Amino acid sequence: MGKCCLMALMSLAVAGCMAPAPKPPSNWTIALDPAPVFAAAVPRFGPVRLAQVVVRAPYDGTRLCVLRADGSMAFDPCNVFAAQPASLLRGAAADAMTASGLFARVFHGSSSARTSLLAEVVVGELALDCRQEGERKAVVSLSLLLLDVREAKACVAGRGEAPVKDGNFSAAFSMAFTSAIASALSGL
Repeated sequence: MGKCCLMALMSLAVAGCMAPAPKPPSNWTIALDPAPVFAAAVPRFGPVRLAQVVVRAPYDGTRLCVLRADGSMAFDPCNVFAAQPASLLRGAAADAMTASGLFARVFHGSSSARTSLLAEVVVGELALDCRQEGERKAVVSLSLLLLDVREAKACVAGRGEAPVKDGNFSAAFSMAFTSAIASALSGL
């Protein structure tokens, strides 16, 4: 009996059941950076609905995508976005479009308000760039398509990057996204 109990305890220890629980991952978010986007004096466009925000694979998962010097990418299990990136960016994109002053009004995609203008944002890159030794920066590239009665009116692109300071990924990704969306909006 004693030998069986000892064997059971040893198998539990070997299986990791007696080890301390792993540290939970840190959760990060993305929001419009408090720095001003830019503000048009008068709106150039009427009301617009932000129809969709899409984050392309492989950047669409919650784990931070890390670009490495050898050309490969890794997905950080210790640092994750607090929600799917497209969900986080939807609000930030609407806030940036509102702050730009380019539109008379900005509606979220779920609004039932009728508008002839629609906007679509496609994020092509959302990563932590670690390709340069000793340097970590958040990078975001995106395109913004403006449709008028479902006909393409403008397609603009933007890119932003920001250094990661003090390990604050939320601040870095927020700054990089704000820079990218401001760059795109200024091209309209």
